[in-house]
Amino acid sequence: MTSFRHLLNVKELGYGTTPILLIHGFGCDQTVWRRLLPVLEKDYRLILVDLAGFGGAAPEAYDKARHGTSSGHADDIVALCDELGLENALMLGHSIGGTIGMLASIQRPKAFRRLVMICSSARYLDDPPDYQGGYTHEQLDSLMLLMEQNYLDWAGTVSRVALGDAATETHQQNLQQRFLSVSPEVLRPLARSIFLGDTRHHLPSVTVPSLIIQTARDAMVPLEAAQYLQQHLPDGELVVLDAGGHYPQLTAPDILAQALRERLDMQKG
Repeated sequence: MTSFRHLLNVKELGYGTTPILLIHGFGCDQTVWRRLLPVLEKDYRLILVDLAGFGGAAPEAYDKARHGTSSGHADDIVALCDELGLENALMLGHSIGGTIGMLASIQRPKAFRRLVMICSSARYLDDPPDYQGGYTHEQLDSLMLLMEQNYLDWAGTVSRVALGDAATETHQQNLQQRFLSVSPEVLRPLARSIFLGDTRHHLPSVTVPSLIIQTARDAMVPLEAAQYLQQHLPDGELVVLDAGGHYPQLTAPDILAQALRERLDMQKG
């Protein structure tokens, strides 16, 4: 049987003993963490993955039914944790990667000592009057329709919106090319599942302490959604970065690195 280490293109680096499992977000791969690695590799054992269908993940890793949902990817992370024998690791996940790690922690709570979720959300769709996810049904339907009809325009639109006031031409081209490098057949079903889905009902089952890191100006995830996570996850701590955009590891790595350095120092050992 092929190992999940191979299937998910696992790369390990760093000089510390405490493991950090880094899970990238929608439309990206493990290279999205590149500007953070020098900050972390001195003190931690870094475990980078490419989710099935993304980056350098093995083609045979992808299954259309399994990986059209975040729970299918979470099952892969659980299998990888078992294979690596992970215990008391830190999980660093961006956007849907944070949600995937959170779901994996429900199945394997002993694998993780803390969840670090960057710009993650339990639900992108508004659920009035008590929940603000940032989008109406009409807005998400329009986004999904654009994705179906013109993938190139969709990639450009989403990259601009996601970067917000942190956008530069270089950052936008970088993010747009990341989206375009992934097959539409992989992204379309997962996008629908993510943006129209709801993981709020899973939050009471999480037992691992969590750190929610949110940029102050994120068009994809409003502050209210981050606050909801903080309020409904155990031992939840919310840190708001003085930065914009949905991808701080790309656009504000120094600010994100400082927050991680301050909060993770106590997790060494």
